[in-house]
Amino acid sequence: MPKSYLHGALQLLLSASGLALATQAMAQQTPATAQSGLDEIVVTAQKRAQNLQDVPISISAIGSEKIEQLGIKDSRDLSGLAPNVTIVPGTTSNSAAVFSIRGISNGGSESFGVDSANGLYVDGVYIARSGAAGLDVMDVERVEVLRGPQGTLFGRNTTGGAIHFISRAPSSTFRLKAEAGYGNFGAWNGRIMLDPGEIAGIATSFSYSHRQRDGFVDNILQPKDSKDPGARKSDSFRAAARAELGGTGSIQYIFDWSKITGTPQPFQLTNTSNGALRPPMMVDGTPITVVQQAPVAQYLASATFLNPDCAALAAPTRTYRHSVCNNILSYARDKTWGHNVQVENDFDIFKVKSTTGYRFWNSDSNSDLDGIGSFRGAAFSNASLFNGMPASLLQFIPTIPAAARPFIAASAVPTIVQDLFDTNNRRRHKQFSQELEFSGGGEMLDWVVGGFYFWEKGSEYNPQNSGFILDTNSIFLANFGALGPSFAAANPARYRMVQTRAILDYTSTAESTAVYGQFTFYPGGHDSGLRLTAGGRYTWDSKRMLRLQNGAAPLVVPESGSAHFQKFTWNLMAGYDVADGINFYARAATGYRSGGFNSQDPVIPGTNQLPNFKPEIITSYEVGLKTELFDRRLRFNVAAYHNIYKDLAVNIPRTDAPPGTFATRIGNAGKVNYTGVEMDMQAILTDNFSIDGNLGYVDIKYKEFLAGQSTTPGAPPVNIASIVTPGYTSPLTANAAFNAQFPLNWGNARLVGRIAYTHEDGKYSFSSLNSTPFNEELKGSDRDTVDAQLGIDGIPMGGGEGEVRLWVKNLTNSKDFVRGVDFGALGFAGGYFAEPRTYGITLGAKF
Repeated sequence: MPKSYLHGALQLLLSASGLALATQAMAQQTPATAQSGLDEIVVTAQKRAQNLQDVPISISAIGSEKIEQLGIKDSRDLSGLAPNVTIVPGTTSNSAAVFSIRGISNGGSESFGVDSANGLYVDGVYIARSGAAGLDVMDVERVEVLRGPQGTLFGRNTTGGAIHFISRAPSSTFRLKAEAGYGNFGAWNGRIMLDPGEIAGIATSFSYSHRQRDGFVDNILQPKDSKDPGARKSDSFRAAARAELGGTGSIQYIFDWSKITGTPQPFQLTNTSNGALRPPMMVDGTPITVVQQAPVAQYLASATFLNPDCAALAAPTRTYRHSVCNNILSYARDKTWGHNVQVENDFDIFKVKSTTGYRFWNSDSNSDLDGIGSFRGAAFSNASLFNGMPASLLQFIPTIPAAARPFIAASAVPTIVQDLFDTNNRRRHKQFSQELEFSGGGEMLDWVVGGFYFWEKGSEYNPQNSGFILDTNSIFLANFGALGPSFAAANPARYRMVQTRAILDYTSTAESTAVYGQFTFYPGGHDSGLRLTAGGRYTWDSKRMLRLQNGAAPLVVPESGSAHFQKFTWNLMAGYDVADGINFYARAATGYRSGGFNSQDPVIPGTNQLPNFKPEIITSYEVGLKTELFDRRLRFNVAAYHNIYKDLAVNIPRTDAPPGTFATRIGNAGKVNYTGVEMDMQAILTDNFSIDGNLGYVDIKYKEFLAGQSTTPGAPPVNIASIVTPGYTSPLTANAAFNAQFPLNWGNARLVGRIAYTHEDGKYSFSSLNSTPFNEELKGSDRDTVDAQLGIDGIPMGGGEGEVRLWVKNLTNSKDFVRGVDFGALGFAGGYFAEPRTYGITLGAKF
């Protein structure tokens, strides 16, 4: 990160108190103004409505006004808006995302056998799959970002934290809001939200949204901009109905449907191998095996590209390219829909709430993962190995008849038209969840107890087509003794390709049951300033996987696995109001990420049973200070934490994958410590100006990472913790924004503006060099981006109000590399860049 950027962000954040103090001093010398302090933020992170400042955990909340201003449409738009929270887009899907909270990421695997480490919730319903995490969420009232393990109230798979989207309840009075927008890359969008008002005791709301844009990188082989990489079209619909029950309760039903189609972001070739032998790697004095890479660079240099314009793209580069050659016309179609039923009632001495969710996700994709187009080159087969060799050498091969030698010598080496890697995928997923909670409280005690049930089923059908490059000279030199050098010298095509086709076909099911309770005790009553909280949750998990194919042919006997896990997680918190507006808290908590199966792992030797990996366990210690000062014109929260992680499950490319294939495995790496600090700040400077920002830093120390394969046969795994790099994590994140508003002499109209700077340290995509040789070269760029909005809202419109907003994202048009893919033994790597500068105008009206 450039020092000037870092110093600027730190200065803005750490000067907030001084700026607010100076503003307060000036306010004491001037007449009072109409500007009040910061609005109170109400959250439900503890299963009851509370002031954010009273909740003894690290939490950020983004309200509806800011959501509208920033154009937040789904979970992927939240990256950088909370400290230590980053989000990386998926590879083959327009809706997938990799979340990282406090250094703990979901990982790059989208297998149904692997659960997320960070929970995503929409209106209290858990969204189980990261591939469905990019769903459009409309009419959002607020977003709560909870950092740190939430193992008691939110349950399993929240070891890093949780993100909760909470939508607006239907209004009992008429409400209409509509907006339309246009931007670069042919982008346009429209959205309408209607609440007809209460009819026959039932309040309803209906929302529809359409968004689309062209691609931002040109596919030379595709004439339509609407099908270029980065193109996207989405339609979303939401309907909600709410009825009050006897004055003490309510029932609410929500249906949502979303369809996203388009072309995934472009994969760009950044690295190719020359096939040189990689010697064993020494780790703390112990030699371990490393991936041996295919000689892709030499093969591409001699290949003939079907489209000559694509040839230049075969030269790998980390420099951003404005064009690719996707001969496989990539597409992605994701459709999600679901039902949510909430029933609650207040029985005076206690409250009860039931939340039922039933959701579906269908995903189909086709992806070109080299971006260089089709090419023709020498093909390998055993039958043609000696084609083109001199007859004088062929006479020394006793299996070749004399009569055939002239024919073989005159035969050309066969060729093949192929690309490096392409894949398509068909995923189907459905889930059901039911939660029942009881809560109550009084002057001395607040409590909540409940039960949770979850079931899911997912299937994946994933054909892959890859080209594996062989150095055929190695065959001659290793098997033909003294004749080997002569055959190698006469070899008409040293580098030849083997086309490898494989299919992964499996089904996975999971079931989870839990009971929980949390109790907050106020020794001197609610107003005493002291709060003591204890909670616990017991979870039972069951996982199953059935695999029908994992290679070129279906399995004669299907492979299967079954595993059961259970865990008790607990939570202890204490909060104390040191003074009015100053709250200190301490927290100790545990979290649990369920174990499971990796769909690509080989079976246990001698069986048809799939091995499972173990659950992850986290113990977290956190202290924090929350303040609201100077008549609530400054809100400044800071937290420090130390997490101890055991049995961390990581996605590791296999060093023993069959030649010509790319596969990964899930392994429990061992022990990791996370130590970090984060700050969150808002300050009103004057009636017209305010600032907000956040800063997060995490230091990750691997204590044990048993992912090294010893060069000694039969030896146990080697601890390679000293060379491991954390994946999908930015050690430093920072965000600072300057806001302005000026009332206009035009009804309630006002001019509003915001400019924000965000920094994220570059992220690794993999863990170590032994299995991913290009890991260092694929490290993401340090990201320094500027976004801005300028508009007028509150424009009088005959009983309603209108607004116009200009916006720009990535103002400096920085070309940042954000995610890499190392294909290991296949001998090449590449990745994805962040989206370029986008800008547009939005017009809206509400009544």
